[in-house]
This record gives sequence, structure tokens and C-alpha cells, in this order.
Amino acid sequence: MSRPDDAERSRNLMAAARSGMLSTLGENGYPFGSVVAPAVDEQGRPLMLLSDLAVHSHNLKADPRASLMVAEPGEGDPLDLARVTLIGPVAEVTGPDGDAALATYQQVHPGGLGTDHGFRMYRLDVTSVRFVGGFARMSWVEAAAYTAAEPDPLLPHVAGIVEHMNDDHGAAMVLYCQVFGDRPATTAARMTGIDRYGFDMLATDGPGAAEQHVRLAFTDEVTTPTEARTALVAMVQEARAQAR
Repeated sequence: MSRPDDAERSRNLMAAARSGMLSTLGENGYPFGSVVAPAVDEQGRPLMLLSDLAVHSHNLKADPRASLMVAEPGEGDPLDLARVTLIGPVAEVTGPDGDAALATYQQVHPGGLGTDHGFRMYRLDVTSVRFVGGFARMSWVEAAAYTAAEPDPLLPHVAGIVEHMNDDHGAAMVLYCQVFGDRPATTAARMTGIDRYGFDMLATDGPGAAEQHVRLAFTDEVTTPTEARTALVAMVQEARAQAR
């Protein structure tokens, strides 16, 4: 595989999400949207700490059907950013399962309230997933495929790797594009993302030229920042050899 599939990209979005829009069925059956702070368990099921006083909590007691949408953070046109909507029933999680859910939740949202202040743990059991990767890229992801997928192991390190490459290795990325991206006229490039399968860049061919997306794959999957660094160094060494 040269890039994450939509099931994995959906899991990545949920793993990184710190806020989202919960839609419940409210008065007269109309959808009611509210901002929540989710976390996810090992199966990718959203966990939410909801107040007994909140409208969405009252709505869920009457009808558990709901959806949760989270979006990729970023600047520019929001419709160009990836987002995912998880659909399914939402129910309170109690007993030992509730304690485990709260512990998982507090790892993502430390310092928050517990369940002794009029808040309760809820979980959305995923029955359907809608992924939108930006303009003209979208799909329905089977719930089983979403559950089976795993968040990318580089996810917590992406921002640091991207910043380092853009700050310190601009020449290497130009060389990547020229040699491996079949873009010999590239004069500038910047990394926009990296995952276990490869990395994404935006490249230009000179002043005033529009940026073009370039995707390059790793020879083998990388799962740690150290492995990513080793792969990137090996690629620039190979690119230099080919460019001689």
C-alpha cells in the first residue's frame, strides 16, 4: 500500500480529534448539533463525557440515534480539509466498562471533570462511516473496516517531522521531487504530511508557479520517527546518486 486507505484515514482523524459536532434528534425530530470533546477507545468508538443538563443528553435518552463529525484542523478553505462522520447509537457506559472508558477519555483530556459532577460517560457504537478527504474525494467506509483499521503510528509525530523537514531540509525535498517525483524543473518544495507509507509535498517550478501535490512512497513501512529519519536520509542519498 502506498498511502492510507479511507478506513485508516478515518481512524487517524478520530485519534487526533479534540472536538467535534454531535448531532442528536431533538424537539419534533429535528437534528440538534452541539460541540463535544471526544476521545476514542481501541476500536475507534467515540467516548464522550456529557452533562446531564445538556440538551444532547436529554435527546439521547429519548432517541439514541446520533452522529459525530470531526474535521482535520487547518487553514484555508474548510471544504478542502478531510472530515469524517460516524453514525450509530449512543449509550451511557457504566460499571467497569465505564471506569475504563473514563480512564481512556482522561488520557486525551487530562484535568477534566469526572463522572461525579453530573457528567456521564457515553459511547457511540459505530454502524456507518462517511469519509470526505477534500473536494471530490469521499466514500462510505464499512464499520468493520473502520474498526479493524489502526491509527498511523507516526500520527503523534507528524507535526514535528514536517516542521523539521521544512526548516532544515528544503534542498532535500526539492531533490526528492526532481528525482523520484519526475519533476526535474522543481525549484522549491515543502512537506505537508507524512505517514507510515510515505509523505506528501507541495512543489513549485519557479516564481509565480502554482504549487503541485507530490506523493512519494517509502520502500518499507515506517513506524517510528527514527525509522522515518532513516528512510528519508536513504532517499536523499539515492537521489543524489541518481542526479550525478
